[in-house]
Amino acid sequence: MFDRKKELLASIFLFAMTISHVVMLPELVPLLRNGYQNFTIFYTAGEMVRDGRTAVLYNSSAQYEVQRQFAPDVRIRQAALPYNHPPFEALLFVPLTLLPYWKAYLLWTALNLITLALTLFVLRRQFAEIGDLSPVFVVLAATGFFPLVTALVQGQDCILLLFFVALAMAAFKKERPIAGGAFLAAGLFRFQLVLPLILILAVRRWRLLLGFAPVAALLGAASLAMVGWNGATDYIRFVLSLEKSGAGGSIVAVGMPNLRGIIAGVLGVSVSPTRVAALTVVCSLAAILIAVWWIHVAKASGSFAFTLATLTAILVSYHALAYDLSLLLPALLVLFATSGRGTRVEAQGDILLLLFLFLIPRFGLLGSWLGSLSWAGAFLGWLFWKRNSVPRNQELQSDARNSTFRDGSI
Repeated sequence: MFDRKKELLASIFLFAMTISHVVMLPELVPLLRNGYQNFTIFYTAGEMVRDGRTAVLYNSSAQYEVQRQFAPDVRIRQAALPYNHPPFEALLFVPLTLLPYWKAYLLWTALNLITLALTLFVLRRQFAEIGDLSPVFVVLAATGFFPLVTALVQGQDCILLLFFVALAMAAFKKERPIAGGAFLAAGLFRFQLVLPLILILAVRRWRLLLGFAPVAALLGAASLAMVGWNGATDYIRFVLSLEKSGAGGSIVAVGMPNLRGIIAGVLGVSVSPTRVAALTVVCSLAAILIAVWWIHVAKASGSFAFTLATLTAILVSYHALAYDLSLLLPALLVLFATSGRGTRVEAQGDILLLLFLFLIPRFGLLGSWLGSLSWAGAFLGWLFWKRNSVPRNQELQSDARNSTFRDGSI
């Protein structure tokens, strides 16, 4: 009874969040037509690969020259919005460059929507907890989650990564680690998130690496074939230079929802970036060790392990922005749907935590670094509360149920 009431109340909130996102779209359309969104970097890379300019793929001047051709009216852009992703991802966008920029963006948005629909289908089919939620609630959770909407509007690749993570999460719970590793390797276009995720999960399922390694090698070989060894070293220098310089203001540490952003916010702008980077590395290593220890020693369930690993991967990623939080949507759905003792207090707590975790990314209620710290703390608190509120035998039964849920397969 409490579960249905909390779902209804949460649905009303999620519907309001969805409306708040819809009403802002008309104001954004003129900016999107002119090329203000992040899709610019992918279209740029696709254009350069199609024109055979892979030798200068990571040259800022060459990128800016291309961007000025299809987005000349972006007043805030005095240099290239940098394409800082691995070379192989540019291949995905080459076909889109056969269309004008605006039509290519609309097609990419449509593909993102289809990918999101497939992701929600996988989550509902493969996870009993999410399958017990109404389809309307699951859709509203996606459309009401600001990081996911931002990824969609910006034309980012996070929704594709979310799809691969959902497939890997399902494979992880169904004891198919090789398939899970292959799915995660397919998301290496955001390696700063995937590498720590696979590292943490491999402690419990080392066979993930058997699926991860060959796919990663194939993508690495494709990148080398495109840009050569010189281009590969240029890429490394390019990324390091952007992180050090801030890419003309487009990369700001304080606004990042990770340990780097929190540390930079706490220390303030007067502290050197080198000191922030050093402290970030130390704290990141500590966070990884804690997550690995907990997953290994506590023998946590598959959902708990994957959720903790995903949050840790975002926190230790040296480069992350608000839309990267979209990877946590499956975890949020599982946490909300999981019933412990089924009391009124638990239902009220679930609603309050859902509201908190959806409102902070949307409105930045507590500021940048404090908001990130509070968000991560609330998520961790919810995760451990749910784990402790669900009896161990019920948790094992849930894992068994998920393994045969609707006879789903990947």
